[in-house]
Amino acid sequence: MTAHDAFVQNMQQMNTVIAQMKEIPVLPSEVPKDSNPLLKVEFPKEGGILTFMEGHDEPYRGFPFHEFVEKIDIIKKIVRTSLSGAYHAMKKKPKILFITLLPALWVLKPVVRIMIYVFYRMVERFKIKTIRYSQPIREIHRAFSYDNFNEKFIDREFRLQFRDLLCMTAEFDNAYRYRIQDVLPEMDKKALKSNDLREYTRLLDIMVSREKSQDIRDTWKLLKFFIKYYLRFDKKMRRMLLTVLLELDMQEIELKKEDKHYCEPRTDYNFGFQLNK
Repeated sequence: MTAHDAFVQNMQQMNTVIAQMKEIPVLPSEVPKDSNPLLKVEFPKEGGILTFMEGHDEPYRGFPFHEFVEKIDIIKKIVRTSLSGAYHAMKKKPKILFITLLPALWVLKPVVRIMIYVFYRMVERFKIKTIRYSQPIREIHRAFSYDNFNEKFIDREFRLQFRDLLCMTAEFDNAYRYRIQDVLPEMDKKALKSNDLREYTRLLDIMVSREKSQDIRDTWKLLKFFIKYYLRFDKKMRRMLLTVLLELDMQEIELKKEDKHYCEPRTDYNFGFQLNK
């Protein structure tokens, strides 16, 4: 038995034990997917990680280490649950009541920052070297890091924590990373400068239209709800996001040949390059 076979067998045994321990049955989304045997991993001088797997003609840009993926999954579930709870609590209320509560959104500013700090601490110990991020994530990291930020809009510590949290999440959740790579290049920077909230909404509408699963459509709708109302009050975060997006080089973000190879088998999303065939 090879070391790889022993590892797979051990993981299968562990999953069986965990399934027997849990009170709530394993959800379909939690069932481990079959994985292709790992052939080799390369560390290019220019950066990133290339993972070669049996049955694939192209390398995967990144290395989906399970411990990192699990951490990111916890954060995703907390954020989605929080947004969903807020959305469903408000949508049945009379609109006039919602208008009277708008000033209370100021209270959310420290709450949002606390949540980002807590999530950052969850990933801080697992952060990878900047040069080992995949190319699109290195570009996002660069846009958050460059020296032209006006610190009166947002303090440096929060900006860098937000950067690392976003980069780690996108790097180790390729479903979201590929969606970001698919939609961001469609951004109109002229429109973004003119009305950033409207441009965010347009991009999220594109993502909703390309989703095949209702629960993921709901995720983008919840994010649109957050942007539509919260960012109007948190001007510092709004300015930070606008500055980063205007700085991004979309040619570095867009899906490359290797990415498209791993996008094509996905059945949960219609990528732009598939729709344009």
